[in-house]
Amino acid sequence: MTNAAPDLATIRDAIDDLDRRIVPLLAARTDWVRAAAAFKMGRADVVVPWRIEDVVKKAAAHADAVGAPPEAIAAMYRAIVDISIGEEAKAWDRLHGAPQTETQSKD
Repeated sequence: MTNAAPDLATIRDAIDDLDRRIVPLLAARTDWVRAAAAFKMGRADVVVPWRIEDVVKKAAAHADAVGAPPEAIAAMYRAIVDISIGEEAKAWDRLHGAPQTETQSKD
């Protein structure tokens, strides 16, 4: 990025272009997250606190290395990880059967 932004329309076009490149990467990330569900023994295993912190820490370090604000990137990654956990939980449910609720029959 250059320091001089010619106009708002150019900035918006640049952001849209980045989003077109980011979305396929996020989709691929989500596919891998869903695939991980097959290796989890229980639904509770979908949430791995040390791994969450590791992912966020690495993202913040990558941000710092490229001159981006680590705190902002860490916050974005916490949101990505939170959504990813939900996607992995849904994948786990599809693979292993949704957990029973009190209203479901137990026979």
